Amino acid sequence: MLASGLTKLSVVIPIGPDELAWPQLLSALCLLDRQLEIILVACQPLSDDIELPVNVACIQSPRGRAKQLNAGARLATRDFIWFLHADSRLTSGVLPAVQQFIAKAGRDLGYFQLKFANDGPKSVSLNAWAANVRSRLLGLPFGDQGFIMHHVVFDQVQGFDENISLGEDLDFVVRLQASHVHLQELPAALITSARRYQQYGWLMTSIRHVFLTWQLTRQARQRLSFDR
Repeated sequence: MLASGLTKLSVVIPIGPDELAWPQLLSALCLLDRQLEIILVACQPLSDDIELPVNVACIQSPRGRAKQLNAGARLATRDFIWFLHADSRLTSGVLPAVQQFIAKAGRDLGYFQLKFANDGPKSVSLNAWAANVRSRLLGLPFGDQGFIMHHVVFDQVQGFDENISLGEDLDFVVRLQASHVHLQELPAALITSARRYQQYGWLMTSIRHVFLTWQLTRQARQRLSFDR
């Protein structure tokens, strides 16, 4: 039996040059529904020994997350698009949340609560808490919170800005807000890797993320004011 609503959904997963975790995400998605449309967007050829299921398309795009996301969206044929990072992990509540979001057929941007995997320092639980508070109070979720939306919403702001090398997710959200698109936190968590906190140190990585969030959001709002 097909999972209700998922036949209306295209999943777009950009794969960077050093991404190795995407096969696990792909397996989890295929278990949900074999007719779910999944689009992998790689910036370099995948290994020849990888055999993809029939419902999975793999295309190549110039490197850059905005370019890869847009390339995947152009190929998507379903009513709703769900953008997932390659290292995302699904929790048990994700499927019902996706089904409910699609059933409402609204024009919101849906995003999930953030949770970190156990591949980093324990302190990252504070970062997840802060990210979820920021998303609710300031309306600034990050791309690793799994943006899901109707294709009309994506087209409304003409996708991600490919001129931005960093912070394309925040720029996208700022433009949606300016277009009066409502942001909706879905009642489930996506798990993302905490390896960068382990690699570069929790304190320095946390400070860098706070500064970049402020800087990139400010730049996005300045660009929007200039375009007007």
